[in-house]
Order: sequence, then C-alpha cells, then structure tokens
Amino acid sequence: MGPLVYFGTIAIIVTLIGLARGYARELGSTMIILVAIFLLLFVEERLNPLLLIARGLFFEDTNGPAEPLFLSLVYQISFVSAVFAGYAGKTIQFTGKPIAPPQGTMLDILIGALNGYLIAGTLWYYQLVYGYPFGALDWNAQLNAVTPLGINAVQLLPQVLLPIPALWMVPIAVLLLLRVRG
Repeated sequence: MGPLVYFGTIAIIVTLIGLARGYARELGSTMIILVAIFLLLFVEERLNPLLLIARGLFFEDTNGPAEPLFLSLVYQISFVSAVFAGYAGKTIQFTGKPIAPPQGTMLDILIGALNGYLIAGTLWYYQLVYGYPFGALDWNAQLNAVTPLGINAVQLLPQVLLPIPALWMVPIAVLLLLRVRG
C-alpha cells in the first residue's frame, strides 16, 4: 500500500492546487503535462540505450540494480521539470467568462484531479516500469503484485491505459482547438 498512499497524496495535493488556481489556468498546465507524457513515451525506447551509454561514461558499474534506478530517475526528473515549468512559468490560460460557483468550483476540482492523476500516475508508472528501484522505501514489485488493490491501481495508470504515444496527441489537439476557439 506504500505507493498507493504516496502517489494518492501527490494527486490530492495537485487537486488542491488546481482548486486554488482555477480551471482556466489548470487547463494550460494539463496541456503541458500531456505533451510531457507524449514526449517521454515517444522517446523512451530510442533514448534508453543512449542514456545507458552516457551512464557508462560517468559510472563504473554499468549493470545491476543501479541501471533501473538511473533510468527511472532520468524520466521522473524530466517529467517533474516539465510539470514545474508548466506551473511556474507563464502558463497557457483559457479565455472566456468564468463559470460561477458551485459549477466552476467543481470544474476546478475535476481539472485539478485530472492533473493530479496524470502527474502521480506518471511518476508511479516510471517506478513500475523499472521495477520499483527505490528499494530504500520498501516499494517492490512483490508488494504490489500480492495486493488486489495494488494490481487494480497499476492497471489504471495513464500510460497503461494509453500505451501508444500517438493517442496522447488527441487530448492535446482538443485542448488546442478549445484554446484557439476561445
């Protein structure tokens, strides 16, 4: 249950941030998150061999348990950097008349929850793909494999539901059309 609680907490915090920022600004961050997921999925297979070669230039131990940890960290740090830039920088803001409460507040929460799911789910996905390399936190594949809740939760991760990178372009295109339409 460790990963479920940890990544669930991340999702809740991002949802609260979404509530504070409002859906107009959160949708701009959603676009950045979706683009980051698309790019990482698109380059992962091609980039892994290059990353491992580069790692071998700087570290003597090129095999073993440090390899999945290295790859997991590269993708997680890249993703978190993109998300941070999407939240901290000048964000794409959707125009139009804001929806009054309570519908507007519910929309803020829903878009924030979507972003929380995408962020926490992506971080969890890179832990899953590389065999939970953060052994110090006692997150191992066996822990998740034996609990039905863990098995079901892993099946709902964003990249497990949409494993083909091109599919991630559809919601990006829809959001771009909504933004241009105003």
